[in-house]
Amino acid sequence: MFDLFQMLHSWDQSCRLRLLLGLRGSRHERWPTMEPDVWYSYTAGAAGNNLSVPPYRACFVNNMHKLYLAHVPCIDKLSFLNIDLDRNRHHQIWTGAVETIIQHCPTISELELDLNEWIRPDYLPYIQGRRASLSSLLGNIPRSLRVFHYRASEDGPWKHSMPALNVIPSGTDSMTINLRDLSTHLRELKLNRTTLPFDFLCPLDGTARPILGSLHWPCLEIMELMDVPPWLPSGKWASNHTPEYRAEIESDKWNDRICDAERRWGGTSVMDEEQFHRLLISLGYATQRMPRLKQMVFRMECYCRFTLLLRNNTSVSTLQWHSRVKYRPDSRVAKAWKLDLDGDDMKIECSDMGLCSVMLPKWPPDEPM
Repeated sequence: MFDLFQMLHSWDQSCRLRLLLGLRGSRHERWPTMEPDVWYSYTAGAAGNNLSVPPYRACFVNNMHKLYLAHVPCIDKLSFLNIDLDRNRHHQIWTGAVETIIQHCPTISELELDLNEWIRPDYLPYIQGRRASLSSLLGNIPRSLRVFHYRASEDGPWKHSMPALNVIPSGTDSMTINLRDLSTHLRELKLNRTTLPFDFLCPLDGTARPILGSLHWPCLEIMELMDVPPWLPSGKWASNHTPEYRAEIESDKWNDRICDAERRWGGTSVMDEEQFHRLLISLGYATQRMPRLKQMVFRMECYCRFTLLLRNNTSVSTLQWHSRVKYRPDSRVAKAWKLDLDGDDMKIECSDMGLCSVMLPKWPPDEPM
């Protein structure tokens, strides 16, 4: 990295380059090995097989980057992607090292970051440390960034009848705060499998009233929040199986359940309706302050299969939501989206399949609340 950045530092800085970074080595060097005094068992399945220790990730050591890593303004786009997963080709760079590299690219405009790696739920300190490092990274990205694509790793429990994981042991979710601050400079924000509070864009108080301050997103055009986990960073479930189905999960053999990821998503479900109210309230007030927004998507691929979609064009704006569990907005949601739930001029149309749609007169409004 030192040699590469020194070479690029000597280039014409009016060039605009993309770097796709990752570790290389022989298959033997990169292939996971077992801990001492353990043996392979096919019944381990998704619980880890021989991936029984937290993965190795490349780091800078002894603060050498402060002495030798050159600044390279010609780097426009950085990509840290996991490709060809069947061959175990993760980029294998620690989040803190990604942050160091980004800090030496002062005019970067696009960042693709993939941290989707399967980590055992009992490695909670590793998961918490990775989130803390991601928080630091988000807080130190140059404000030249306009496009951010991030793919996370599911940080859920062994079985979905168990409590979710608390990934913010301090109680302060600095990653959410830094992501919100970063988003105000972006043109495009795409997050996948990222554990976030539902009011991460526009924070709400305990009664779901907005705490907006000076929040404004003047450039944001595309926002996609896909495969959102059904739990919050604090470990609280937002959507889960019914008590009857959770009891059925508990009656299964342990290995049968954790070896079959698809079985976690079946069955009947119940949603924490207040959390989904908070989601729509937060997004309603936030999108009022996004004058260039073209599309917003929120999709939770879990038991309730909840999807929220906002489309804007020059003539009309459409807000849609769909869920296996029928959802009805309350008066606070209506206020955030300037809906008249009882009026004749604005109808919420719902199909038998649970798809609801409403036409907004103009979004965002000329005078946001």
